[in-house]
Amino acid sequence: MQVRSVNSVIAALISVVILAAVGAGVWWVSSHTYETVLKEESVAMHNMVEQSMTALDAYMEQTESMAGMLASQQSVSDALMGRDLVSADGLFRELLQNTRGFWAAFAFDANGKVVAGYNALGDSMAGADRSEREYVKVILGGRHKNYLSSDILVAKSGNSNLLIFAVACAVYGPDGKVIGGVGLFPNWETFTSRFIDPFRVAENGYGFMLDAKGRIIAHAVNKDLYLKEMNDFEFVRTALSRKAGSTTYEWEGREKYMVFDTMARNGWVMVMSAYEEDMAAPATVQRNALAVGGAVVAVLLAGVLVVIIRFLVTHPVQGILDFATKVAGGDLHAKLDGIYRFEFSELAGRIEAMVAELKTKLGFSEGVLKGLTLPCALVGADHKLLWVNRQMCDLLGRDGEPDSFIGMSPGRFFYDEPGRETLSDRAIKERNQLSNEIEYETRTGRMRHIMCTSTPFFDMDGVMLGSLGIWIDMTDIRSQQKLIEEQNLRIAEAAREAEEISQYLSSAAEELSAQIEQASRGADEQKARVAETATAMEEMNSTVLEVARSASNAAEDADRAKENAQQGETSVGQVIAAVADVQRQAESLKTSMEELGRQAAGIGNVLEVITDIADQTNLLALNAAIEAARAGEAGRGFAVVADEVRKLAEKTMSATSEVGGAIERIQTMTRDNVAATDRAAKAVAHSTELANESGRALKEIVGRVDNAADQVRSIATASEEQSATSEEINRATDDINRISLETSQVMLESSQAIQEVASMASRLNSVIERMAAKD
Repeated sequence: MQVRSVNSVIAALISVVILAAVGAGVWWVSSHTYETVLKEESVAMHNMVEQSMTALDAYMEQTESMAGMLASQQSVSDALMGRDLVSADGLFRELLQNTRGFWAAFAFDANGKVVAGYNALGDSMAGADRSEREYVKVILGGRHKNYLSSDILVAKSGNSNLLIFAVACAVYGPDGKVIGGVGLFPNWETFTSRFIDPFRVAENGYGFMLDAKGRIIAHAVNKDLYLKEMNDFEFVRTALSRKAGSTTYEWEGREKYMVFDTMARNGWVMVMSAYEEDMAAPATVQRNALAVGGAVVAVLLAGVLVVIIRFLVTHPVQGILDFATKVAGGDLHAKLDGIYRFEFSELAGRIEAMVAELKTKLGFSEGVLKGLTLPCALVGADHKLLWVNRQMCDLLGRDGEPDSFIGMSPGRFFYDEPGRETLSDRAIKERNQLSNEIEYETRTGRMRHIMCTSTPFFDMDGVMLGSLGIWIDMTDIRSQQKLIEEQNLRIAEAAREAEEISQYLSSAAEELSAQIEQASRGADEQKARVAETATAMEEMNSTVLEVARSASNAAEDADRAKENAQQGETSVGQVIAAVADVQRQAESLKTSMEELGRQAAGIGNVLEVITDIADQTNLLALNAAIEAARAGEAGRGFAVVADEVRKLAEKTMSATSEVGGAIERIQTMTRDNVAATDRAAKAVAHSTELANESGRALKEIVGRVDNAADQVRSIATASEEQSATSEEINRATDDINRISLETSQVMLESSQAIQEVASMASRLNSVIERMAAKD
């Protein structure tokens, strides 16, 4: 009974399938044929429109060429300039007699008056005023050389039913200015009778034309529609707005299809239209024949197939179905019973092999999942948790066994938000692997950086089964990365500033060293000059003592006064020369000391710059040390470097202070030297004056021996004063010598200090290079 029921169902199903297949085939063939016929008719209509548009374009171009040719005739130009009207008049008359496609042709002057021309009835149009016509205004206005009317006109003379349109072309004089134009008026029926009226499509389809205003200007069937406004109809507005294409519309209760295209010259629209049912008539006949034949074939085929399937298919399928039911229920140890023939024998073997392969793959999948050590979770296609491991529960801070969370939504499991869409949900929707790094707060309140990756997985047929989510804790890595990036930025900035300071300090040290070297040379020169002055003063003092002894001897022995006076005159001359030399040396020494003072002042300015640089270096070192302390363990190495920079800056400041003190002492000593030199110069001047007086006295002694005793006493007194002055000069010279020695020593100390500054700058450069290398 059960077998008969299944067979009946299969028979009914086969019948339905066959009928449906036959019906679908008939429908498809009919539909395809219907579409093919419509497409062919549509293509034919497109071709007709395209051919008509090509013909219309050629017709218009030919007409414009004709107008241009007439405008280029010399006889027309002569007529417009009032020279020869007869030739132009004959030209237009012959044109209308030899061609039947024009209603009128004439030439008009710059005032719009016709100077020569005829209409098709043979009437002359000379003298007619056409100044108000649009084509005349356009041509005479100089805006365009050619004119093509966008309207179909009714002839103003002769046959009132004649439709024409205007074509005009400008005529230019020798100076290039417009002197008039040529008007040509083709008979519109010449074109429509050849390219609109004869064409038919789908038996009753026809063509018509619209101007840019929506008026009918040509119709193959109904001539009464000529020049009637059609803008009230939707299909007309569609054709005018879309310019080219196709559309359907309802006309007299039936669906029509039309194809249209627009002429760019004047906006005229060429249209071909036909009823859709007329276009598809061959397809309808074919559909009816196929439907009857298909029904008969379907009934016969269904009966034969039911009988065959009952013996060859139903029984084997039932056995395989029973086996598949057991396997689907989880009984992977079930056996396939029964006898199978033909392909069913191979099918049974393949099914048994499939079950064996299924057991192998399931075992492999379970082994892979259990072997994963990373935090993982499986989400099913229904967006429910299928599996989760212990590592994922520990990462999220979830208590309980992993199996207790199966069936929970991912939003609830990961975030305690049941409605939240997770990365696994998105991967299932988008069917792509997705990765994202997030900040995640665990249930214990810890903030972690997590790299989430969710990969969808499918069965062998590409059906979505779910997604595998893997979470990797990136917290420690991101923290270290951030610390390293911040430290690198601070080190780079400090190194850049320290490098600038080091370069500036090195430059200043070089400049200061050069100035100190120059000052040292000045001090050496000063020392030499002072030594020369001391020698001269010793000679002068010796001379003064000799004068004193001579004066004493003169007092005791007046007889030798004359001889001693002569010797005294000689000695005084030598004294005068020596004193003059001392005066010159003193002036030179004064100049050198003033120059030394200016050099010392320049060194002081350089030391102020070095002090500012050392202060700035010290501040930068302190800032770097603070930043290194903030960085903690990672900034310890940078802190040591910053401390070295700070110590170098302090040593620089100390050395600069020492050099500054030495320079101040040099400046003080230099001022003292200048004062002492000034006093020495005054003493030398005084000595010179006294020596001159001694010379005059000695001359007087030579001339006046009788007054020798008095003069000797005067000489003795002057010699005593000169001796005192010489002693004072000696003391001043000793002071200058001492100051020069001290200045030389200070210059040596300054040079050593500058060398130490240069050494510290070199060490600072080395520190910067190490910092750059670490960076």
